[in-house]
Amino acid sequence: MQDAKSVTALGAYRVFDLSESIAGQFCCRMLADYGAEVTLVEPPDGSVTRRLPPFDGSPSGSPLFHHLNLGKNSLIVDSASAEGRALLDDLAKVADVFVVPAGFDRAPLRNLNPRLIVAVVSPFGEDGPKRDWRGSEMIYQAMSGMMIQNGRNDREPLFGVGNRGSCCAGLATYSAILSALLVRERTGVAQEVAIDIAHTVASMTYPFALQFAYNGTLEGRDERIRPLVEVECADGWMSIFIRANGFDAMCEGLDAPDLITDPRFATGEARRDNFRELVAEIQTRVRTRKAGDVVNALALRRVVAACCFKPTQLGPDAPHLKARDYWQKVPTDSGIRLALGPQFRMSRTPRRAAKAPPAPGETTSGGRT
Repeated sequence: MQDAKSVTALGAYRVFDLSESIAGQFCCRMLADYGAEVTLVEPPDGSVTRRLPPFDGSPSGSPLFHHLNLGKNSLIVDSASAEGRALLDDLAKVADVFVVPAGFDRAPLRNLNPRLIVAVVSPFGEDGPKRDWRGSEMIYQAMSGMMIQNGRNDREPLFGVGNRGSCCAGLATYSAILSALLVRERTGVAQEVAIDIAHTVASMTYPFALQFAYNGTLEGRDERIRPLVEVECADGWMSIFIRANGFDAMCEGLDAPDLITDPRFATGEARRDNFRELVAEIQTRVRTRKAGDVVNALALRRVVAACCFKPTQLGPDAPHLKARDYWQKVPTDSGIRLALGPQFRMSRTPRRAAKAPPAPGETTSGGRT
């Protein structure tokens, strides 16, 4: 009997990652996390993600590359040469999944292996008026309608930090590939799946586009219907969601019972009309208190509130993450480095321990034989 600890959810599948995008490589990182044999197929000068900043002087160079390619092998292939194309043909014959960029000629590979699933990850899709456009995280967020709703109304649109759109597109690709594998197992039919990163990011935005299409109204950045308060405490920021039936409890948790009877805030309509004054009052009550103490006092009264943590507060010693064994230690040539924990947990087939990201051309066979 196979050792239960060695069983992985996706251990039966072989994947070749030819993508040059954060979305594609994040998808394949997740496939590797749960057992798939994933090989990063790189051009002779290495994957473009090896050269994406910031850089930290480690062998992998880019922390982003490190994050996207944990657990993978690497194979250098010059697809412009006859030898490289022949090698891709050989890989296609034994592969379950190819993840490729837009414009990649996959028909020959599908002819060689009818069971091959091909996932195409592109900025704007392979058809339509923007098919030849290049994309970046800022472009995706701007065109999705997300940035115009971020930030203060009297300031410019605000970029959402990180590669959130690209990572969500990677997650969408991951889900699509798993669905295609399930269909293949049930019917024997393999297919192509396509992920348009900009389309995925548009689906993440606030529901204002749907609201406008439905009733012709549009909520501006200075007209928030949702009663969300963001205030600064002595040691950081915190947020409070004021429910209509929780206003009195919030005031008690803030040691501000006088606000309950204040005519400016006595009803939900009054609070909406005087929302800025309410935020100013709450700000006055919490400015000298620690955010964690305020959150705890509100939580005891079942008020929805949370600290706005800084990245520096979410390291290996963060109590909740530490208790959940979230951070993983990965041995590398430059010593132990941290890796983020699993996106989800499965009781019988957990995420396997990640190995360091590969050096260029680390393997010559494209994975296991």
